[in-house]
Amino acid sequence: MISMETEELYLDFGKEKTYCRILPSASKKTPLLFLHGGPGSGHDSFELLDGLREKDDRTLIFYDQLGCGRSTARHIDPKKIDMELWIKELENVIQKLSLSSVHLLGHSFGGMLLQEFLLQKRPKEVRKAIFSSTLSSSKLWEKETKRLLRSLPSEDQEAIRKAEEAKDYDGEGFQRAMKDYALRYIGREADEKAPECLRREKNPQAKIVYLANWGPSEFLPTGRLKNFDTTARLKEITIPVLLLSGTEDESTPLINKMIYDNLQCEKKWVLLPKARHRTYDDQREKYEESVMGFLKED
Repeated sequence: MISMETEELYLDFGKEKTYCRILPSASKKTPLLFLHGGPGSGHDSFELLDGLREKDDRTLIFYDQLGCGRSTARHIDPKKIDMELWIKELENVIQKLSLSSVHLLGHSFGGMLLQEFLLQKRPKEVRKAIFSSTLSSSKLWEKETKRLLRSLPSEDQEAIRKAEEAKDYDGEGFQRAMKDYALRYIGREADEKAPECLRREKNPQAKIVYLANWGPSEFLPTGRLKNFDTTARLKEITIPVLLLSGTEDESTPLINKMIYDNLQCEKKWVLLPKARHRTYDDQREKYEESVMGFLKED
């Protein structure tokens, strides 16, 4: 008999350890493995979806990517963590957990990782994929975030312009503008009223990972991912894909339409009303219903 207690374990990944959190189910449904965003965030906010285990009677698996959350980067420079390593780590998670059949859900950067994993590795274990508020082109993301910035107060826009021009992102003006932007397009503030999983202290190495791969500004990718673009290759994905995004999401409808139009597999796109980037918080019930409807009894 399978225990219904939450399991926490560390998987060996070379000299490092990948933290995993598993909500097991006794059903024979294919497990759902979550790939978190960032790059550098951690799985924590996904715990808002813990109730999905009972609703869908399905095993849920979360993990922290290398150098994020509770996963280590003791023997590797966090600056050197890149897409190649994340893909190898994901392969290792699937192998170490003996997942002969699995569904994958990637949110934001996790969706970028999911796309590269599917395109590079053609994993036979993966049955269905969920692209949650993600992107296929960093250039389009930059263009769209610049458009969204025009909705901010003029002083915020000026603070962002000056910060990017001076390459100085520590000023009070930029930090205020980033907070205003986040409240409009990312999600609620992680204050004392927020669920505990949104208030946890971040792994200090995660910031180093983020800076190396994206850069110091949400609006201007300057790190390794600045030229990320899978758009032309999306036609190579053959498994069913669900797109989830919000109407108030920094992963805008235009970004998701480009992904949807370039996919040639079985596909569905659900645009969640009044939902920001953390769609599974703003519209949790509709988000869960969409996931369950897509996975069905598989």
